[in-house]
Amino acid sequence: MKFEEINGIQDIAGKKILLYGQEGVGKSTLASQFPNPVFIDCEGSTTQMNVRRLPKPDSWQMLCDETDFILECKKYQSVVIDTFDWAERLAIEELCQEHKVNGIEGFGYGKGWQYEAEKISLYLDKLDKLISAGINVILLCHAITKKATLPEDVAEYDHWELKLGNKTTNKIAPLLKEWSDMTLFLAFRTNIVAVSKDGKKNKATAVERVMYTTKTAWWDAKNRFQLPDMLPLKYEAIARIFQPAKEQIIEKAKEQNISLEEYQELGTEDFSGIPQNLVSLMKQNDVLPSHIEFVSSEIFKYFPKDMKMQNYPADYFDYLVNDWTNVFQAIQAECKDYVPF
Repeated sequence: MKFEEINGIQDIAGKKILLYGQEGVGKSTLASQFPNPVFIDCEGSTTQMNVRRLPKPDSWQMLCDETDFILECKKYQSVVIDTFDWAERLAIEELCQEHKVNGIEGFGYGKGWQYEAEKISLYLDKLDKLISAGINVILLCHAITKKATLPEDVAEYDHWELKLGNKTTNKIAPLLKEWSDMTLFLAFRTNIVAVSKDGKKNKATAVERVMYTTKTAWWDAKNRFQLPDMLPLKYEAIARIFQPAKEQIIEKAKEQNISLEEYQELGTEDFSGIPQNLVSLMKQNDVLPSHIEFVSSEIFKYFPKDMKMQNYPADYFDYLVNDWTNVFQAIQAECKDYVPF
């Protein structure tokens, strides 16, 4: 059996986005700015917003039917489920009706929660069809704080997480986070300044709305797009994600002053901020910034291991150019991943 190798970034247009946050922080407002969106408003919270929406689903089946309709009509670039914790209620209601029980606990031994996880998984499969058709899927969720502790610490702290049914959180929340390309925690951030010389008295000066993109002890978050840990709560901060992959590559190549072909050959390593005469030598010899960084820290012992080339002093760039023969020999001898293209 033979397989064809696929190289580089794949241009998959649809993105899987999970947004959750505090009340009133602006989840729906942010989602309304995604490309050509339509809302499936499960809780009726967008009535005062100038957005396109489908009728509020009154059953899980209606939610599934509206999702199928979006795939068939090919009118929209994004679909927003607002909110998924209200959609979850519809799933539980249908399960109880199907099995003729009064509540999810009526199944016994946690079986109801497992049945719900299976139902949600099937719905995510349905959403994946939208993704394959190039339609972005944005799931909105409310947030809730719970007390948690770190393994290495006995102190409790508040941890923000998705507000799903208490007993389903251990099943549904991980399912949604694993499914998503990006999980963002939207929050109010209070700026604090000292008002006394000794720094013991402080006051809050302003509150800003922000998006957290990476997981910490205090909230869940992730992204596959190399975003900073925190961003202003503005669509412009993440707009590039929705560019076609080729456009993103062209933009990155321009930033680094290299051609598209060179960028694709050399990978996603950052050549920006490196003097052009040094970049020319590197390209002629198929040397990447990571090779320079390795010999500079591990062999020459000039800089810390995690220091990027862009932060090297100017006179060190001159040294690399003037002593390129010895530098290149060190790279060939010491960099195990050095391979001429």
